[in-house]
Amino acid sequence: MDWVKTFYEAQNEWFGVYLGPVEESHRERALLLNKMTDSSAKKVLELGAGGGQTAIALAELGHEVSMIELLEESVWHAQKLSHQMKVEIAIQQGDFYTFAYKEQFDLICYFDSFGIGTDEDQRNLLRRMAAWLKPNGSIIIEVGATWYWAGIANGRTMDLGACFRQYNFDVLEARLVDSWWRKDDPNTVVRQFLRCYTPVDFQLLLEGTGLQLMDIQAGGRVDYEQMEFIKEANLEEAMTYYVKLSKEDI
Repeated sequence: MDWVKTFYEAQNEWFGVYLGPVEESHRERALLLNKMTDSSAKKVLELGAGGGQTAIALAELGHEVSMIELLEESVWHAQKLSHQMKVEIAIQQGDFYTFAYKEQFDLICYFDSFGIGTDEDQRNLLRRMAAWLKPNGSIIIEVGATWYWAGIANGRTMDLGACFRQYNFDVLEARLVDSWWRKDDPNTVVRQFLRCYTPVDFQLLLEGTGLQLMDIQAGGRVDYEQMEFIKEANLEEAMTYYVKLSKEDI
């Protein structure tokens, strides 16, 4: 997992990906969490929270929100943004694969980058999340859809202005390979590698974690002909899907 810090720092440096304002997409994501659970006020933990935009959107809905983020620059931005918007969130800089939370939460959420490392890395993280979860709590994770990244997106290259982005799919590891390089420095390429799952594979991943699958919600898709993001898609077309997990019944 040596690529992680280098890749996300490059995204911030080149595009300020995690350094922007709270946008409608972040508020829609917060509303999705309410839809998949309920709208009652909860104690929420967001993993890999970037610049805090979704955490702030959740706090605006009345939740008590904690977030953890690896990059120092993104943490500073979350602190600045929460102050500007007069929204209180508990911000922690650290690696959630190793950081030890002593408290428990009603809701734990993780968007965009689930799938770092091996299946066993995912299981270790899921076990950690189960330990942080209250008995009747829920976990919502955004999962990369194997069929999308191995299919319509595989080999796509996009011009992002200052740089290019290319999607490829590693069939041996069943993972998305997401490559970025600047136009003025094409020999310097940064990549992220995210394990993708079908729902049945994700179900197998849960074995031994103490968690059970409760619900699946399709994410959106990209229309590459129009270069337009479609918010609502059928599961078989979606680029990601959201799983709702709970502790296993005893």
